[in-house]
Amino acid sequence: MKKLNFIVSMMVSLCLFSAKAQDTYSCGLTQKLQQLYAEDPQLEIDHQNLILNGLSNQSNSTNKSTVLTIPVVFHIVHTYGSENISDDQVLDQMEILNRDFRLMNSDTSDVIPEFKPLYSDVEIEFKLATKDPDGNCTNGIDHIYSHEAFQGDDYSKLNQWPRFHYLNIWVVAQMENGVAGYAYYPTAVEGASFFRDGIIILNNYIGSIGTGSPYNSRALTHEVGHYLGLPHPWGSTNNPGVACGDDGVPDTPETKGSNLNCNLSLSECNPGVIENVQNYMDYSYCSRMFTVDQVSIMRNTIQDNPGQRNQLITSANASFTGIDVTSPSACAPIADFNAERRYTCVGEALTFKDHSFNGDVDTRTWTFYDGANTITSTDLEPTVQFTSPGYKTVELVVSNAYGTNTKVLTDYIYVRNPWAEFVGPTLFDFETQSDFNLFGVVNYEFNHAKFAPNGNGKSSSGCYKLSNYFNHTAYFPLSDEGNYYNRLAGNKDELITPSINLTTTTGVSISFDYACGTNAISVNDIEETLKVYASRNCGQTWTLRKTISGSDLISMGYEGYQDAYPDTDQDWKTASFNYTPSAQDGATIFKFEYTASDLSGNLFIDNINISGVLTVYELEEELGLVIAPNPLQAGEGINISYVANGSPVDFKLMDLNGKVLSETSRSDANTFVEFQMETGSLRAACYLMVIQTKGSSIVKKVIVY
Repeated sequence: MKKLNFIVSMMVSLCLFSAKAQDTYSCGLTQKLQQLYAEDPQLEIDHQNLILNGLSNQSNSTNKSTVLTIPVVFHIVHTYGSENISDDQVLDQMEILNRDFRLMNSDTSDVIPEFKPLYSDVEIEFKLATKDPDGNCTNGIDHIYSHEAFQGDDYSKLNQWPRFHYLNIWVVAQMENGVAGYAYYPTAVEGASFFRDGIIILNNYIGSIGTGSPYNSRALTHEVGHYLGLPHPWGSTNNPGVACGDDGVPDTPETKGSNLNCNLSLSECNPGVIENVQNYMDYSYCSRMFTVDQVSIMRNTIQDNPGQRNQLITSANASFTGIDVTSPSACAPIADFNAERRYTCVGEALTFKDHSFNGDVDTRTWTFYDGANTITSTDLEPTVQFTSPGYKTVELVVSNAYGTNTKVLTDYIYVRNPWAEFVGPTLFDFETQSDFNLFGVVNYEFNHAKFAPNGNGKSSSGCYKLSNYFNHTAYFPLSDEGNYYNRLAGNKDELITPSINLTTTTGVSISFDYACGTNAISVNDIEETLKVYASRNCGQTWTLRKTISGSDLISMGYEGYQDAYPDTDQDWKTASFNYTPSAQDGATIFKFEYTASDLSGNLFIDNINISGVLTVYELEEELGLVIAPNPLQAGEGINISYVANGSPVDFKLMDLNGKVLSETSRSDANTFVEFQMETGSLRAACYLMVIQTKGSSIVKKVIVY
């Protein structure tokens, strides 16, 4: 149809496939598009002109006998889940994309007679880049660990390679409003909007293998159509099946569009005129073809200036991106890895996995620093047991004939002793450095948002602060630092308590003070959450105990994008929950997990109180254990007495960091035992005495003054 009915939704080709086949397709970001159009009405005119130019140049300037080639880079944004798709899945998608654009797909034989004269070879091909923007060897598949894998919006487009050199395709785990992918028209990404350019799509809509499927594998073909200027065939609505519409392309009949319905005899808009249900730009999921006029528009777009598309296909760019090489060299691998969890105990098995990319790994060497039963390994997935508490550094070196690459993560794993460090009830008020030393901090992305000791506690000098504030004024506004990394939606950080023996505590209640601000204007925009979990098995599994969200989480009000802190006690709230201990609570830990939003303010946590009633400890009573004097003066020995029952009794004196200062084992039988434990030169501080016998243990504080 020759009439051009363009609306705001067409200014950006947000062809947003529904992420579930049984759902109807929908296009998102409508509000943003309306704002874009309202701010710059010229964008609508620019796209109209792009379509008209493509049609008017059909017979001359498109030079259709020349095959045009576009360099491509895939950015796999992931958190080491199934969304971190394989190279084979990407290569499968590239084969499908090229097949569709070159009319080499075997299912063209299924195109109905009305459109066989119209299906056309686009004569555009796509090749994975073999050089990155710095000239380094690449296989064209970039892997990025980020919480943005579960956001799937414009600010998830991390590490954009220059759009005038590469077609950027971001692959993610999840997108807003249940959509599966979108791409902008080139006329909508001019100037400061360049960072939006490219395609973003769900991993299960890439290829026909792995997490993909044949049913979804044509989605990228559709999105590239938008990237090259094509609208939906129904034109005037984002929702297919609602009303007849026109895309301004003469050889695509007016249509309502197919809503997951492959009705090849569809003729609802103009009786007797069959609609092009099999068009790649429809939602029928039985797509097979582009029309002659669509091909003209796409070929004109790639040779035109909007979005700098015409720079992609030059011979100079083919050389810059390395796609001019018939048989490119293999590349050196880039080291990458993860652990099954970031928190464990001494002696617990922990498995690591090599996720290196960019080239085959011929040799690998792991190094586990700071105390482990396995110091080095060459396994793909080594299992390690750490032998001492504290933060651990892990290194992976990978290599092949083309080079070597190393990744080192400091403070990557937090290891704690397997026994209880405290007996409930107990209070952590962060008044001394020792309280801070007892807590574990997990910062998954090693970014600025991290729990750290702070001096703005409630009615006191100490607390833990999670600093979500990011001063990005020092960075170029549209750089990764200025545009992406200060956006924290979905980012998780954890604060983990010491282990506490609750088996002899009844009526347990856990309370804590918190102060939290926001940069949200509306309550509906407060999307961050604070959750508290408990674990009885050293963090292997966690049980949710408390969730605070929405306005309940906010105590400090609007921060105004400042590095805010609580001024008075009125800026604090108190939360609590009950906990019923069992025999398995011999070394229970609690985890504070904060999930941020893009509007998160700072968070402060203070006065973590495990309250309850301490009952008589059966083991302590059985032994008749006495540790005296306690407190004791520096330089004094520790006198210990107990009644031996024939089983070995182990004694360990440790500092609050878990370092063993003195240890001894007694095997006396059926007698009263009294001895002095060698302590060396203890300075004034708090220490822990761990007594273990018959598979049970108790922990006693020893104070030196």
